[in-house]
Amino acid sequence: MSKQSAPIGVLDSGIGGYSVVKQVQKLLPEEDLLYFGDGAHIPYGNHAQETIVAMARYMFRFMEERGVKALLVACNTISCLVDRCGEGVSCPVFNAVKAGAEAAARLEVDKVGVISTVFTHNSRIYPEKIQALSPKKVVVLSCGCPDLARLVEHSLGDPEGMALVEDNLRQELDHMVLEDKVDCCVLGCTHYPLVGDSIHKLYPGLPLIDPAEEMARALKEHLDREKLGSPQASPGALTIYTTGDTEEYALRASQVGLGRIDKVEYYPPMELL
Repeated sequence: MSKQSAPIGVLDSGIGGYSVVKQVQKLLPEEDLLYFGDGAHIPYGNHAQETIVAMARYMFRFMEERGVKALLVACNTISCLVDRCGEGVSCPVFNAVKAGAEAAARLEVDKVGVISTVFTHNSRIYPEKIQALSPKKVVVLSCGCPDLARLVEHSLGDPEGMALVEDNLRQELDHMVLEDKVDCCVLGCTHYPLVGDSIHKLYPGLPLIDPAEEMARALKEHLDREKLGSPQASPGALTIYTTGDTEEYALRASQVGLGRIDKVEYYPPMELL
């Protein structure tokens, strides 16, 4: 297989990375995509740091063995530790935190909100990166959501489940939006864009920053610059692997509007000590 024809890898702790796949399919429809969702261990943000690194390396090796030409780390929690996880990976690696922070720093705003997993929140990586990149002094408020990613993972398309998602969104976002009055909100977990419509309904007028859009643009710029774009004229295929429930992953892919799914296969999870 030539490097141009090699697939693009996307990895995540669960189905959240589907938000990244959706943006890549929109911007680069001719590319083949290889997805890995570690559904057996979601949410990553509730694990210890060393466990997260080990699980991420397990997925990185999977992608390296399959010769991906670029790797998109959709999981924000893994992105916090990406320098420790990507040893031995020969392709360029794009991560969600870098993309989200760069997008927020470009905005002409005074107060940025960030919602993420507890691990990403505790790392303080988003406030530090946004403030370091912003040309002006900006206030960054961060909120760690312990249950939201799990609720999104298992609730899409289920009215009762989505009611729980919206209740949780109110618990986590009301103070930030209604009292602190942030000018925008970074969706610092790739699960959250999957319920973007619910966030817009609860907080109309609140601008949302989706790192997935920024990652897709950065990927396209890289492929164009290095002349690594797929030579095929027909739409590329999406192959999905998961350590979780394959039927659920197939259903969620359909629900979020992913196209050209070739297959959804089970892959054994890393055993946790």
